[in-house]
Amino acid sequence: MPRRVYDAQDLAIGMTERFKDRSWEYQEDLPFAWPGYMQNVGDSLAVAYASDKWKPKNKRGKREIELYKHLAESRNRALVVPGLLRDEYKPNRLWPTKGPLVSLENVPMPEHYAVLGLFEEINLQLYTKGTNFEPRFSRKKDDGIVCVKVRHGMLGGSYLRWSELHEDNEDQPFIFVYTHSAGPCIIVVGEELDVHKDGIIG
Repeated sequence: MPRRVYDAQDLAIGMTERFKDRSWEYQEDLPFAWPGYMQNVGDSLAVAYASDKWKPKNKRGKREIELYKHLAESRNRALVVPGLLRDEYKPNRLWPTKGPLVSLENVPMPEHYAVLGLFEEINLQLYTKGTNFEPRFSRKKDDGIVCVKVRHGMLGGSYLRWSELHEDNEDQPFIFVYTHSAGPCIIVVGEELDVHKDGIIG
């Protein structure tokens, strides 16, 4: 578990209100602990999710859910919990991955986060060449492209609070896939990635 966990309640409320274009309506306690390390397996190309953002309540007090898909507009790196990726038709078979392990122990991780929606799927371009220390993408157009689904997955968003390490650093938005039972399993981070009123951008 990361040693640096910070109070992100105000940041999470701000992200929620900006993303959904309305005042926040409920709060969830953090149902999990951040993993101590994850593997950078490649890049995120697209993330699909279902959300009630921008939707007014109907007569029964419910909001309509709509499916959205964010296509990466810049490089978004994908970190996954080791052992997460498996063959759809052979669940006991681990999908081969390359890439370095990334420690989260000294990364300022949030205690609070914005619930962005129900997770549908993520399209990844996996490293298929090189080594774990120096991974590379294949030159073949479709090599390493996979679609990943997580049962009961949710999509959240928050900030890596680099300013806690040095006052000149800027906090970095990120999105992540989690389940209430298993916790975070995929983190997507990019230099231009952000969560705005228009949705997920970058």
